[in-house]
Amino acid sequence: INRVRVIVAKLLQFARPGEYAGYIDDVDVNALLGDCLVLVRHMLGKGAIDVRQTLAATRTVRIARTELQQVLINLMVNAMQAMKSLDHGIMTLLTGSAPRDDTPGVFVSVADIGPGIPITHRERLFDPFFTTKTDDGTGLGLWVSAGLVQRYGGRIEVECPTDGGAVFTVWLPLDAAALL
Repeated sequence: INRVRVIVAKLLQFARPGEYAGYIDDVDVNALLGDCLVLVRHMLGKGAIDVRQTLAATRTVRIARTELQQVLINLMVNAMQAMKSLDHGIMTLLTGSAPRDDTPGVFVSVADIGPGIPITHRERLFDPFFTTKTDDGTGLGLWVSAGLVQRYGGRIEVECPTDGGAVFTVWLPLDAAALL
């Protein structure tokens, strides 16, 4: 019952984002990543996953902190799950300040060294209820995350290097809240 409640709550949040938006603030993505790591630390130990960080963002972004935290934790958990069959994993976190289409912004990348994502799955990654997890997952995490990021004028992109792994990058304009 709780799982159904969570699914319905996420659907409502996506359908009526104005009613569920959190408090807008200037968010330092470097500090927020640190907070997210505290929340997923127990999973890192279980999976023998090392974290490497390059925190180079020099600007803050105006956004609901809790919503961005939800997106980043989802990406981190997905990265850890992608490496669960490995004896030892590496999750790389990278931040930076970079414009897109002449709009100043920041980005956060979450990379893993898992097997990568087949091309046939990449096309559906952000579709609601699409999942490759047989034991866990609703298929809503990336869909909700993409919706939250897009609502703030940002985007989530995925790259899969030929040697394996996946890199998810969230880019947000500096004044993302102005687009609401």
